[in-house]
Amino acid sequence: MKKVLMIFAVLLAVCLTVCAVSADDSWSFNFSSSDSSNSNGGSMSFENGKLKLQDLEFTIPDGFEENQSAQKLAEDATDVKDAKFSVCQFIKDGKEIFVKVFFFDNDEFTAVTPIDNEVNKTMAGIDGVYDANKYNDSTPTFRFVKDGKLVEINAPDDETIESIIKH
Repeated sequence: MKKVLMIFAVLLAVCLTVCAVSADDSWSFNFSSSDSSNSNGGSMSFENGKLKLQDLEFTIPDGFEENQSAQKLAEDATDVKDAKFSVCQFIKDGKEIFVKVFFFDNDEFTAVTPIDNEVNKTMAGIDGVYDANKYNDSTPTFRFVKDGKLVEINAPDDETIESIIKH
């Protein structure tokens, strides 16, 4: 009987400790919030036309709605070795915007060079590479490095890309 009481007392102490720790605001079992985040450094939020993705800020034009089902946060990239990526999609009248950010856990991107049909181009004062039809859907894509991360914007036209990356 003493062993049962001792086991019960130990279990009660463990439960009380876990409850006390989880009650602290800085540590919680609650994994949901208005912002998405990932323990591997991924973060994403969208409010009032401002997208914050991997700590980079972008301006999404009026009328475009976020497609939350297309969000990916800090997933392993298949097209950039050893990198992860996060992506958001926005839709308006059948037109789409994709904002994608590639990053490394322990390294940084330093430059982007043209591949395939890409050419060097400056948009909104930012040097990068440009492809007028990268995904064979007649929409332009602009890639550039910012804060050690590789950013890729695919949008209906050049003006939209510039409005997204302009500060």
